Amino acid sequence: MPKSNEIETRWWGWGDTGKTYPVEQRPTYIPFLEEKLDIKVEKVREPDPDLESVKLRKTRLKAKSLEALSKIVGEDNVSTSRKDRIYHSVGKSYRDCVKARMGEVANPTDAVVYPGSEDEVVQILKLAEAESLAVVPFCGGSSVVGGIEPLAAEGLAGAVTVDLRRMDRLLRADPESRTARFEAGIWGPELEQELAKRGLYMGHAPESFLFSGLGGWIASRGAGRQSTGYGKIEEMVESVRMVTPRGVIETRTVPAEATGPDLDRIICGSEGTLGIITEATMKVRPLPEVYDYRGLLFKEFEGGVQSVREMLQKGHVPETIRISDAEESAFAMQVRKPSSNPNKEKAIQGALGLLEKLGYSFYTGAFAVLGCEGKKVEAAGRMKRIQSICRRNGAMPLGKSTGLEWYHGRYDHPYLRDIMFGWGVMTDTLETSTTWSNIMPLYRETKKAIREALADYDSKSVVTCHLSHSYETGSSLYFIFLGKIAEGREIEQWEHLKKKAGDTILANGGTITHHHGVGYEHAPWFEQEYGPQGMELLRGIKKALDPAGIMNPGKLGL
Repeated sequence: MPKSNEIETRWWGWGDTGKTYPVEQRPTYIPFLEEKLDIKVEKVREPDPDLESVKLRKTRLKAKSLEALSKIVGEDNVSTSRKDRIYHSVGKSYRDCVKARMGEVANPTDAVVYPGSEDEVVQILKLAEAESLAVVPFCGGSSVVGGIEPLAAEGLAGAVTVDLRRMDRLLRADPESRTARFEAGIWGPELEQELAKRGLYMGHAPESFLFSGLGGWIASRGAGRQSTGYGKIEEMVESVRMVTPRGVIETRTVPAEATGPDLDRIICGSEGTLGIITEATMKVRPLPEVYDYRGLLFKEFEGGVQSVREMLQKGHVPETIRISDAEESAFAMQVRKPSSNPNKEKAIQGALGLLEKLGYSFYTGAFAVLGCEGKKVEAAGRMKRIQSICRRNGAMPLGKSTGLEWYHGRYDHPYLRDIMFGWGVMTDTLETSTTWSNIMPLYRETKKAIREALADYDSKSVVTCHLSHSYETGSSLYFIFLGKIAEGREIEQWEHLKKKAGDTILANGGTITHHHGVGYEHAPWFEQEYGPQGMELLRGIKKALDPAGIMNPGKLGL
């Protein structure tokens, strides 16, 4: 079986080229979309853009530079092929995918290098600095904020992408201390497989899990779906090792320290602008005995929000809690796959009808997924206490089948975006976080701003939202929006919406990103949020570690 990073993935869209989203198995979805957006969906197949038709400038690297790189990593581990250069220059944001479909790669990397060791990374950075080459670290390429695009930088002669896929080993597992040390290029599935062999588990599973890896998670400060219970990635980091143009930084593998500002936290979220993360020691836990996932239905979104706040502030913490608003709950019903068993489907429809008579509807209420992982008895007790809080706030338990249906399909929905592109439907996401007292005001204002931005381009809208990463003091808000593509003005439309939503989020007490990172797409708001003194500090760190400015230029506003 091939490793995850050996699977053929789409350079112009999401995921495995051998997989798509089976819309034909969801007969209610297209009529729903046509009604909500006032469009007519044609049966357009997924595009398969021809790599040869992409406008791609010739590599700017001289033969001597390529030869020097080959001496470091081996000739087979340096590529200037059209396929590799395009694949490593296009991320997964809406703007990336629009441009890819147009055959535009404005800032292609000049070469892709695959080091096999940290020593090779050190040598690559020395060569790049000597020859004024930008260096873009690459793990899985799943950035949705422009994080991997090799932006043109003043004074630099070209760009090299450093793909860490060969550096994918588990270096050490310490079950007694519940830590494990990995090379940073290991992807999600292999990381968990290696831990499972030893009865261990990390539990960081973002939507990109199948196509992303440890170094990228740390560099972008990502969050997995179980982050409510296990924490974001920076909370899982025990120690980290990073190669910079001025040498190697390694933090100490200890549970806590007071030795000055936290270097781990400076490295987490650095997005390749300071150096390349090569190793990390991560906090792990025993492999769960059970993965108990259940569905619930609240009468309204506010009841779900109140339940999450209560359970966390009372110390009853699930690994996963996801509360969808009415629009997202309705959306979930439309993309639901009916049972192949007519009798079972009839029973499901009957149950839905009964729920409506009791005041519970997927079209006006809030669908929730609740997950507890761990030892069987402990997880069962926690689930009981948490469901009790939910019931007091108006929830109706739906049982394990709905929870498991979500759990088993949790990596599928990104494939739907590629199909909707072909229908002339714009769809994208944005996320933020705020305190509990500000959740509902920020929720309402952001949804309003997105609707107005789409209406500015003569489009009706579907704007959904859910809470999926929550804390004692507040929660994230994750928005998914759909509208009609403004043909010929796709990027202009997206930039207008992005600005209106970003400005609204900052003006109403949110952060510009909870876990997607900054890249260059969020940089204008990041600089506002970080403030002039914060940016001065960040530039000072950058200058100390990367005086030539070769590390992933243009990201984080650097």
